[in-house]
Amino acid sequence: MNFLRLALVLIVLASTEAHATRKTDVIHFENGDKLTGEIKSLNGGILQLSTDAMGTINIEWPQITRIESIYYYEFRLSSGERHFGSLGESNKDRQIAVLNPLRNQEIAADELVEIRPIEEDWVDRQDVYVSLGYQFTSASSVSQTSFNTTVGYEDENTRNQLIGRSTNTQSQGDSSNSNRYDINRATWSNRSDWFRTIFANYEDNDELALNYRIGAGGGLGRYWIDNNQMRWIGISGLQVINEKAAGATESQEVELFLNTTFATWKFTAPELDVDLRLSLYPSVTDAGRLRTDSSIRVRWEIIDDLSLDISAWATSDNRSESGENYDYGITTGVGWEY
Repeated sequence: MNFLRLALVLIVLASTEAHATRKTDVIHFENGDKLTGEIKSLNGGILQLSTDAMGTINIEWPQITRIESIYYYEFRLSSGERHFGSLGESNKDRQIAVLNPLRNQEIAADELVEIRPIEEDWVDRQDVYVSLGYQFTSASSVSQTSFNTTVGYEDENTRNQLIGRSTNTQSQGDSSNSNRYDINRATWSNRSDWFRTIFANYEDNDELALNYRIGAGGGLGRYWIDNNQMRWIGISGLQVINEKAAGATESQEVELFLNTTFATWKFTAPELDVDLRLSLYPSVTDAGRLRTDSSIRVRWEIIDDLSLDISAWATSDNRSESGENYDYGITTGVGWEY
């Protein structure tokens, strides 16, 4: 199966040996103690620090008075502003000194929503999540294999993401497949303002008699909420699709693209991550046609980087060639994050 091959490729790529990490960052606490390690991230009010003696530990952000590091980071504030630089020594508690060649700046710790290392190596800047699931019902002899993935890459001015899902259902000699892959790129000058986006997608679905659908387009989006507890994004634009249904000729259409994404998370143990997406595609060239695609994914961490994954998706087309206008799937599996 193609999606299983893709899963294996992603796992091999993500498992490539990383460069040796430094553990020279210094964390200062209210009681005067200091801890040395490698700052992995600040998100959800939790600072993750990798240490030699204790592994990766989670520290509540209010317990920290100062941090120091010679390495380069992105600092995102509750206002949506972003700053880049290394961490210097501040003279005041709960103040973060951000150092860069253009200017040095003091930021109140309570204003910080996220700290993200800007890795020198392109591979180290990637975030990869892979989930595999299998279900079998003996009474009906129905088995289902699923694959979900999210691959992300973010730098100072862009956010790039690949989101994919594949489902194969076997039932007494019959086979049904459903696949969808989305690639998108957001570009901004200030993340708190509107951003430009371009995107492409691929979809096929046996239940809806869809051999393939390829779309590409662009639009504008905005982070309506972006803090240390949740993120809500809205995007609108236009896309051109090229599709072929079973028993029909190839056709092209222009559609509106309306998308909203909501995510919330909890980084205290056990970690929990919830992601909801809804896309509407009203046709511009075929009046009255409306397609939708939606999904929800819940990740609950079992052990470090290994999660229980529960995913559900639904897709609809009020003018499907198969006569079935709606298809959906619910899967459980195990996910791994790199």
